[in-house]
Amino acid sequence: MTEPVLEVRNLQLSFGALRATDGVSLTLCPGEIHALIGPNGAGKSTLIGLIAGTLKPDAGQVRLAGRDVTAADAAVRARAGLARSFQVSAVAADLTVLQNAVLAVQGARGQSFGFFRPALADAALRGAAEAHIARVGLSDRRTIPAGDLAHGERRRLELAMALALAPRAFVLDEPMAGMGPDGAREMTALLDDLRHEAPILLVEHDMDAVFALADRVSVLVSGRIIASGTVAEIRTDPEVRRAYLGEEMLE
Repeated sequence: MTEPVLEVRNLQLSFGALRATDGVSLTLCPGEIHALIGPNGAGKSTLIGLIAGTLKPDAGQVRLAGRDVTAADAAVRARAGLARSFQVSAVAADLTVLQNAVLAVQGARGQSFGFFRPALADAALRGAAEAHIARVGLSDRRTIPAGDLAHGERRRLELAMALALAPRAFVLDEPMAGMGPDGAREMTALLDDLRHEAPILLVEHDMDAVFALADRVSVLVSGRIIASGTVAEIRTDPEVRRAYLGEEMLE
């Protein structure tokens, strides 16, 4: 059996009397997209924080490529190959697409950000940045300030920057948020391709995208996984219908 790239074991976290994460376990295997869905307030952001290392669990374990990273902070997990994107794009708006990508490559290699101009002249850094930009279809936008990009283009730039980590796994938090139908279709196609670079844990409200992309779906409600399975299994699960999806979304 293939070993999971990312494994979450019985994660628990409480904020006072509120059990935000209640014994959550899930896996992410090579080549797959595992979607995490659930209503607002279900605990998805908390769980992503626990996986990414910005929050520490009360109990449980996070393993990345067979390594226990539960005690590691977010920077250590990123260097170990956990590439996370956020609901709100985190690119530097005043820098060009290429400059953002060069900084990402420079940071992934553990080099100082204090020598930015020499970095732009470094053929290896620039070449790697150009390759990541091309990978997400932004080569013709590389000289444009990131702040002037359309919303969907900024999300693609964020993915290019994540690729600089040579990721073992992507954790993507609502990459379709704020996109129209055309942008969502383009992002869906890109993510379907990127799964071959590294598997994707996808937190998403766009159910068309989830059902088009996911190999497995886990449903989080009130801090616990109530169901996990294929798209077909989730569509027909009566508890999922009652708790989240509703009849009209499953037809």
